[in-house]
Amino acid sequence: FLRLRLPDRCFLLNKSLYCTLLARWCYFIFYYKFCQLNFAQRRKEDIISRITHEVTARQRTTGDSNQPSPTRSENSDMSAEGIKEEVLSSLRGEISKIIRDELKSALADDFNALKSEFQGLKSEVANNTKAMRAEVDHLKADIQDVKDGLSTWSDEVTSLQATVSSLKNQMTALKDRCEDMEGRMRRNNIRIAGIEEHPNSSSPKAVAKCIREILQLDRDVKVERSHRVLTTRNLGDREKPRVIIAKLHHDEDAVEILWKARDRAPLSYNGHRIAIFPDYTASVAKARAAFMDVRRALRGRKGICYGLLYPARLRITHQDEDKEFVDPQKAMDYVKNILPATEMEESKHK
Repeated sequence: FLRLRLPDRCFLLNKSLYCTLLARWCYFIFYYKFCQLNFAQRRKEDIISRITHEVTARQRTTGDSNQPSPTRSENSDMSAEGIKEEVLSSLRGEISKIIRDELKSALADDFNALKSEFQGLKSEVANNTKAMRAEVDHLKADIQDVKDGLSTWSDEVTSLQATVSSLKNQMTALKDRCEDMEGRMRRNNIRIAGIEEHPNSSSPKAVAKCIREILQLDRDVKVERSHRVLTTRNLGDREKPRVIIAKLHHDEDAVEILWKARDRAPLSYNGHRIAIFPDYTASVAKARAAFMDVRRALRGRKGICYGLLYPARLRITHQDEDKEFVDPQKAMDYVKNILPATEMEESKHK
């Protein structure tokens, strides 16, 4: 039933409704006729009992009450039986004729009424079917329009995806270019950590003096500008001095200072530990810090040379073979292959 179309479903439902109404109507008609037959049967029994009573009374009045003759009694019984048979046959004919006529008239009227009702319902179903078919055709047209619109939208989405992909590539290229430009702008910058904070402790003259005294240079370094980083400090870190960022006038001075700071490490100034390191961008510093475990594992190993190139490329030289890594995990896997397991455990403990 569920697989049928909507007009067919409506037709079947209406048909079942008509059959139910017809069955109920026929039931009422036959029940009515049954009541009539029952009434006729009772009437017949009453007539028979009345005739029997009259025959019995007539026998009593005509016969001898003391010694009735057997011949007369037998004749009276035969006459009573004959009368009964005649009455019954006449009643049967009349009853059958009455029932036949009543059934014909009742059924004719009922069938005519049902026929007219069926005709009306048939016309109504036909009209409803036409309306439903028109509505279905309209829905099909709407669905086709939606399909065409979806096809157009899918084409537009495809073109937009291509545009977005192109814009992503351009944005990545611009981001890399900006990162490179910022790194080049910071090429003359150095960071100095550990110098105590006091008034004018981060001025260019004070920074130049500190650099000369810390690295024991034979000349003054020209510092264009310097300042401390603008970071918020916790309550426990207030005594810890902030890092100084200094921009040098000559890039050769920056290279020389970083080389000497690395060569003379550890550094100290006025009894405090000092560290001098390059000024990288946040992304470059994060990428270089990811190689810290690998560098710690390679530190002090004989026959292995390593270096961290700009921006974040680790070069490892082992047995006259150079390897460069940009992924810290791949670099660590390579180090595990070239170093024994015992040495790896020792490097972890260190």
